[in-house]
Amino acid sequence: MFQRPLLLTAALVLAAACSDQPTSHLSRINADILDGATGGNPHFFFLPPMVANPGSGTANDASLSPEVQICQWDGASCVLILANYTTDLTTTWTTQPGNSETVRLSDAHFIVNWHTENFVLDPASTYRVCVKLDGVELGFADVDLAGSGRELRVVADGFIGVLDGRTLPIVFRIEPGALDAGGGNCGGVPV
Repeated sequence: MFQRPLLLTAALVLAAACSDQPTSHLSRINADILDGATGGNPHFFFLPPMVANPGSGTANDASLSPEVQICQWDGASCVLILANYTTDLTTTWTTQPGNSETVRLSDAHFIVNWHTENFVLDPASTYRVCVKLDGVELGFADVDLAGSGRELRVVADGFIGVLDGRTLPIVFRIEPGALDAGGGNCGGVPV
């Protein structure tokens, strides 16, 4: 009489223990994206393919010269800055040789490509992308490096997912008034 419920309970416990969901470092770090769509600077927005389209807004301010910093993130601060991309190749630098990218103006946004294959990255780490303008941190996004397409499908909410060895297009819009509105602390080390 009691065998059927016991067998059912044992089967459920076994199924849960054998789940094909990969374990990840993500449970230890609270992911975050801070831009105008998430309560941050109302004049700064990350754009697809990083995030869903936040909708139209004021036109991108093409006269600006933003910089994009990428660091290894421990959940509280940047522990290692990997790259600092600017609109001027002479001030762009990375910790890895052969990574000559600049922040470019493209139609209604800015873009820089992070070629992850050119960096020695740790899949167990989180990486933070921070956009700055004249020393003011406008916003940031936390990136989870996935080792496979299967892992990429289960990237936790709040993270931007990128497949290790692939390129992440970092696309964003800066509207007039962004410097006046400020942003958030990216947790970085000044460069």
